[in-house]
Amino acid sequence: MKYYVVALFDEDSYETITPIQRNLSKKFRGNRHSPMPYIALNILDNPNMEKLYTVIDKIIRPYKKFKIELCDDVSISDTMKTINLKILNEGYIKKINRSLRDTLELHGIHSKNLENDLSISIANINYINKENKKNNDIACDLVKKDGKNLTLKVSKFEIWKISNNKKETCIKSYPLKTF
Repeated sequence: MKYYVVALFDEDSYETITPIQRNLSKKFRGNRHSPMPYIALNILDNPNMEKLYTVIDKIIRPYKKFKIELCDDVSISDTMKTINLKILNEGYIKKINRSLRDTLELHGIHSKNLENDLSISIANINYINKENKKNNDIACDLVKKDGKNLTLKVSKFEIWKISNNKKETCIKSYPLKTF
């Protein structure tokens, strides 16, 4: 069974990104019932769950909520079959991703590496059109407001098991500290 370690946003960020998600889903003929936007950090195949819980808790515990900045580049991931928005200034999230990957490897939990650039998964797609594949980096004018890029606030990390039932998707949640 595949498990995903993902980063999620606060409610205000979801209100900001929902119109972008709807427009991109229409444009690329994405699935209408896509999950809420998230940043996929790791994909794990059949890990020892107790060990995984303690390792992730140890890594996430010292961090507080932080912001990320959206880029206006839209890309399509062939491996995950998703429409993605790239992230600018990926300092905190990149550091957490690297330490998570390295610590999981040290504890014997092997993960699949995702693309080098971290991105926000906006919508799932079943079929990748040849036109869309050629235009892999498309600029999205909805991401910029008043000449500035949108910022979203990461509020928690979760372990997901992808299933058809939305209630069974989240296995464990790790909220970040607030100051």
